[in-house]
Amino acid sequence: MLRMPRPLLLTAAFALAIAPAYFPGRAAPTATAAQTAPATWSFAVSGDSRNCGNFVMPAISAKVKAENDVLYWHLGDFRWMSKPDEDLTAMEYGGNPPAKEAYQQHAWDDFLVHQMASFGSFPVFLGRGNHETVSPMTRQGYIDKFASFLNRPEIADQRKADGADGAPLGPWYHWTRDGVDFITLDNASHDEFSDAQLHWLRGVLDRDLAPNSGIRTIIAGMHEALPHSTGSEHAMDDWDLGLHTGELVYTWFYDAQAAGKHVYLFASHSHYYSPNVFNSPYWKQRTSTIVPGWIIGSAGAHRYVLPKTAEKGAKTHIYGYVQGVVHPDGSMDFTLHELSEDDLVRSKWPNAPLDAIHECYIHNADE
Repeated sequence: MLRMPRPLLLTAAFALAIAPAYFPGRAAPTATAAQTAPATWSFAVSGDSRNCGNFVMPAISAKVKAENDVLYWHLGDFRWMSKPDEDLTAMEYGGNPPAKEAYQQHAWDDFLVHQMASFGSFPVFLGRGNHETVSPMTRQGYIDKFASFLNRPEIADQRKADGADGAPLGPWYHWTRDGVDFITLDNASHDEFSDAQLHWLRGVLDRDLAPNSGIRTIIAGMHEALPHSTGSEHAMDDWDLGLHTGELVYTWFYDAQAAGKHVYLFASHSHYYSPNVFNSPYWKQRTSTIVPGWIIGSAGAHRYVLPKTAEKGAKTHIYGYVQGVVHPDGSMDFTLHELSEDDLVRSKWPNAPLDAIHECYIHNADE
């Protein structure tokens, strides 16, 4: 079936003009005290730790701690959920997959014990992936299980500062650090972006854009890439609401960049590393500049073949994460950090079999 042509991208002025009507009751922007430019610091981000994440995530933890990163941001898909993960099966069931029902009752706890526990008190922020929506898992079950992560002190303090405009405890939230607004979005299910999440996001961006907000940089992380990226074969393009609302959200981030903010977008979902993902024909035809974007789904999941549209520098059949370095002016540099099999072995849990680690490192990939 042919898709009907879509309207051209909204201009910044028009998007802002319609926002009060589109989102009735949206609070007016409020200014906060300007923040002093800090010294250079760094953080790490990746996603998709299903399948072999029990072997990969401890190595990521060791690396980010050794590099003195200030936080790790996980963009979703903690466990496979539709069937037992290979790492869990090898570590706890002697290589014999457990019954699906028993596995699903245990899977999220396994993520906490064999992935999150490796970080200890190191700050970790979680995003929700589509595998967190596999039945019998639910949104409320996700909130209940990971409440301690979704209500970290940084998030709780930001929610309090936002007041009535703050997000309720749940899978979308934001927090600020030294003039950088980290925004975690939820596009794990086909009912997103919902009106409620859009209303909240518009308020966050309005406050960031207000005079004297102190925010120099906006970075958004989500599970699936916004539409029309070079990874559009496995992104928000897959459902109509995702396509429509994802285009709108990209427009908002583009407008924030045009207003002078440093803006960066991250997603996972596709199990590879790919830079400059919005340097696509669709966005190049509709905007004068591109919002910088990356896909980094390399934290343990079954690795995909790269799409033919991927930019130079894209890689697959790797495990790793992206390190972001934040400069005093709010600009950021990003570097892919790949993990070796030795990295996985050095950081392994005592009950992690070496042959299973090797199998995950060499295979666990499309041909």
